Amino acid sequence: MAENKSELNPELFDMMRRGQLSANKILNLISLRELVDKFASKPFLEEEKLQEIKTRTGVEPDILTWGDYFQTEIASRYFDKSDSEFSKIVDTIRFDLISAHLIFSNKPDYFVDSVRGQALVSKSIDSSFWTLEDEENVHLEILLDYYDQMGIGEKPLSVSDRVWYESFELKQEAV
Repeated sequence: MAENKSELNPELFDMMRRGQLSANKILNLISLRELVDKFASKPFLEEEKLQEIKTRTGVEPDILTWGDYFQTEIASRYFDKSDSEFSKIVDTIRFDLISAHLIFSNKPDYFVDSVRGQALVSKSIDSSFWTLEDEENVHLEILLDYYDQMGIGEKPLSVSDRVWYESFELKQEAV
């Protein structure tokens, strides 16, 4: 990967030029990308897939890492939110990544199978009839997908992430 890559994915330059991304949102997106890439140990694009794209198009794609993916996805989906709402969305992603690490690291297969099974049952119900438990089952599976696809458990959780997580939980309970 190129060392001199922009902190903001080139896919977002037009949105920035159009004034759709405030300075606060841009800073949040840069920190989101760094955070996600810090957690991910598996590539977003497998090497052979990357080569296939380069062969077919003649260029490397702009979205190469999980950080690139999350940065562009969140920017394009939530650019119209207020700066404070946007910050909460980014914080929620950080919370979810840390949660995935804490919940699924060193867990036995039967625990993972149980999470998938409960989510499958919940998803078989029309979402308008979901209980809080059904919502939690589906959300837990999303965290498990992050954990598996991104290889979240491969790196130890930093002290700063753990401290941030615990203070975030306290703030949520206070709200």
